Amino acid sequence: MTQTLSRRSQYRAFFGLSLIVAPLGLFLYLVDAAIFNRFLGNLNPLIAISVSIAAGFVFLRYLMTEISFAVHKSNSCKGYLAIAGIAVLFGLEVIVADTWFAEYPADINVPFPHSLLFYPTIGFIVEMVFHLLPVAASIFALSRFTKLPKNTVAWISIIVAASLEPLYQMWFSSHDSLITLIYTGIHVFLFSLVQLLIFKRFGFISMYCFRLVFYAIWHVAWGAIRLDLLF
Repeated sequence: MTQTLSRRSQYRAFFGLSLIVAPLGLFLYLVDAAIFNRFLGNLNPLIAISVSIAAGFVFLRYLMTEISFAVHKSNSCKGYLAIAGIAVLFGLEVIVADTWFAEYPADINVPFPHSLLFYPTIGFIVEMVFHLLPVAASIFALSRFTKLPKNTVAWISIIVAASLEPLYQMWFSSHDSLITLIYTGIHVFLFSLVQLLIFKRFGFISMYCFRLVFYAIWHVAWGAIRLDLLF
């Protein structure tokens, strides 16, 4: 059974997570800042992390106030295992696609061991850009300019937000084959949708951890061996 924590506990949980993510990003920046360039361009990674933390606090505060989203809701051990298990299935599914028909380039993953620092950091930023920002913006717009029930507003906002990351990934993979492009769009949409359902049901930290488990399978573990196996 899930249980929503107090507002003060919600804020502590978010800043506790931020105090884990920020040092990882800082250390990687000091070791090799260029790793971030492919994903952040010329934007300073430390600025991106700082803005993500500040924006995340604002977005989550609004979502907790406007609709019953949360930073974290307590869950049973079976619940956490189920969330992790679904993330593992997504990771194994994309590995099968990578070996069977998807034509992903050799440099799709950040190499190990830098991946251990990079993906928790970039995953945090991704959640802000593709999930918290669009969900908050959509809920704000629909709440102000429509008379839809709050639950309907939340579901529309989830669908809207779930569509953004796959569109970006398809644009990012536009040079790949058509089957790879279609697969990427479907895979990322379903992944993003499941994440947002987890966010609505269990809170932001569970959604973020879901992405981390997937990254651990696909980008870190598989990323460390795929070059020798496929190229």
